[in-house]
Amino acid sequence: MERADDVEGDGVAEPGGARHSDDELADALQAEVDRATAAIPIVAGARAATDGEGAATLSDAEVTAIVDADLRIHDTFGAIRHLQNVLQARATAAIPVVGEPRRDVVEEHKEEEDEEEDDWVGPPTQLISFDDLPVRREDGPQPTYGAWVGAAVRQPPGSPQPPVAPPEVSPQPEVSPPKFPTIALDASAFLPETTSARETAAPRVEPLGLVPEEYAPRDSQPLPVALPVALAAPVAGAEPAPGTVTSAPEGGGIAEDTGDALSAPTPVASPRLPEEAAAPHAAPVAPPAFVPEAVDLEPTPFDQRAGHASRLFWLWFAGTSSLISVGVGATLFLLGLSLRQLLVATLFGVALSFLPLGLGTLAGKWSGQPTLVVSRATFGLRGNVLPTVLALVTKLFWGAVLLWLAGSAAGSLAVSEGWSHEAAIPTAIALIVTIAAAGVVAFFGYGLVSRVQLVLTIASAVLIGVTIAATWRHVDVSRALAVPDALWTHVVTGAVLVFSYVGLAWAMSSAEVARYQRRRSSGAAGMLWATFGAGVPPFVLVSYGGLLAASDPRLAAELASDPVGGFVQLGLPAWYPVPLLLAVGLSLISALVLTIYSGGFTLDALGVRLGRRWSTVVIGAVIAAVGVVLALTVSDLDVVIRGIPTALSVPVAAWAGLFAGEMMLRTRRFHHGSLLNRGGVYPDWRWVNLSVLVAASAIGLGFVSSPLPWLAWEGYLFRLLGADPHTGIGTSNVGVLLALGIGLVTPMVSGVREVRRQERVVA
Repeated sequence: MERADDVEGDGVAEPGGARHSDDELADALQAEVDRATAAIPIVAGARAATDGEGAATLSDAEVTAIVDADLRIHDTFGAIRHLQNVLQARATAAIPVVGEPRRDVVEEHKEEEDEEEDDWVGPPTQLISFDDLPVRREDGPQPTYGAWVGAAVRQPPGSPQPPVAPPEVSPQPEVSPPKFPTIALDASAFLPETTSARETAAPRVEPLGLVPEEYAPRDSQPLPVALPVALAAPVAGAEPAPGTVTSAPEGGGIAEDTGDALSAPTPVASPRLPEEAAAPHAAPVAPPAFVPEAVDLEPTPFDQRAGHASRLFWLWFAGTSSLISVGVGATLFLLGLSLRQLLVATLFGVALSFLPLGLGTLAGKWSGQPTLVVSRATFGLRGNVLPTVLALVTKLFWGAVLLWLAGSAAGSLAVSEGWSHEAAIPTAIALIVTIAAAGVVAFFGYGLVSRVQLVLTIASAVLIGVTIAATWRHVDVSRALAVPDALWTHVVTGAVLVFSYVGLAWAMSSAEVARYQRRRSSGAAGMLWATFGAGVPPFVLVSYGGLLAASDPRLAAELASDPVGGFVQLGLPAWYPVPLLLAVGLSLISALVLTIYSGGFTLDALGVRLGRRWSTVVIGAVIAAVGVVLALTVSDLDVVIRGIPTALSVPVAAWAGLFAGEMMLRTRRFHHGSLLNRGGVYPDWRWVNLSVLVAASAIGLGFVSSPLPWLAWEGYLFRLLGADPHTGIGTSNVGVLLALGIGLVTPMVSGVREVRRQERVVA
């Protein structure tokens, strides 16, 4: 007897897609009807016309009458359906009692199946639709099962068969998303069935359209994907689904791939994820305020990167909005600059600050790591020690200056208002309060820093507005505009001073506050918000200080040496000293918080692995000690901002140029692991950049000058060229700009190949 699948394999699905006549289709369907009705059990009752085997049949006359009737109306497929319906009705009428099927029919059917197994090549399957009939397919993509059914091929003859364990069919309890029920399948379900297996095998799970409701995936839930046992890595804290094989192969590790094309892994169900791991795309949450920050040099976790680009504005605004900037404006006036020259110098210095601050912010957003960790990509993991030492010295110096300014302002205001006869006690109290408040905030880390900076930004903006309103009556614009211009080389001096005070003072701290930016936030927007937040307050206050000094030249010297004392001489209202003290003190505390917070990361990046919190404590203690020394030895702000800062600004400018130059070349993010461990993408030494850092610093120091006796050696290249370091262009401090320019050009010339190599490895 001819099987329907043989007909399908020889005619309907033959390569080339040949079409067949209606007679051939009718013969194929008749053969299928014969096969389906051959095993119908006939036990008792009225019998229809049967053949010798007992199966219901139609006589030739009946078939001819039915086919002729339908073909008269040219309905070939109607005739086929008509024949099938009559056969089904005839067979059903002959089965009043269901009993055992005839043994000879079952044995004949089984022999035919065994013969077909030798001809069929491919994974054994069950007939669930026409597409799943075991016919030979054309080359190319083939229909597949659902995502939860693993690949299985026929086992070689004689191989041991895995035991068939009927799965539990009890209804699963309702589980709320994001957990989803999974279906554990056994490879034996896809192997050739035996007579005993048919009698004991559990019901097979139907395709997705027929899956029972309790097993069906719910909306917004992923389909469970079956993995081979050797590749299904366990999820930490996950509860394996029932029936999942969790044992590792003997000897541990991943099972060896023997290359046997006839073997296939057993499908397993996906593990159930714990609640905290089930929603990897949950919205990030900012770290809590009063829980010490645990993140150190490693990348900030994505689930804590909740910052928007606009947050960078007020993170920087409070730290750079100190009224001490008024004294910087008075210092520029004392250099001989006219009001318009002063404004040009201030604008140029602030604009130049955008370069290190903006690109440092972008580096922090890309990597989620501190500035001096990202700097390892530019100088090497070991070579970066030199920039790290430079950064540590710079932060300790500026932190001590900020602390000294807070104590000096409090002592000066207390004496001026008659609150104290001596400045020592108010100064000491201010030093203790300032370092304690800044140290506590920096110890808790970013969670508290971001919230405190927001409050201080609002307070500083209000107090700046009040200060300008209270002192505006002392501004004489016509007199200020009447001041004649000085040499334009002095404009370069003023621009370098503002650049050193704003951009270079914070260049090595710019990435620390950008580490918590959202991954999808705009890098360009973050750069703009950060630089505007750091640059707008100094521009306004330095310009206003120059305007006050130009309006009353007798006041200029007092504002330059002691800004708070100069404000007191303006005859402010009786209620104003307290807001003035807050305006000075709060902004200095804000700046000191950022300095100590960043200094803790710098100390760890140097290799002193105390952990961020205790490194912050060490940095705070050192700043306190140096601040006390400054309070006991220095009394003039002009000396502080024109001496040591310029000497530090030259190597910092060289570092900033090299770092910014490579950042402008990069098109891919950093490789986090290689920034922390040797042997990765980034080498131990970048000798070209290290050499240029030293050379550019040496050249720059040869073109600057300092009023301090122990820095009189600066400007040696001016002397070598026959110029006086203390007059004319010798006072311009152009060496800072030279160091910055050399650093910027070097990566463009020699660093492109190395940067591209790093990015290819990362990709």
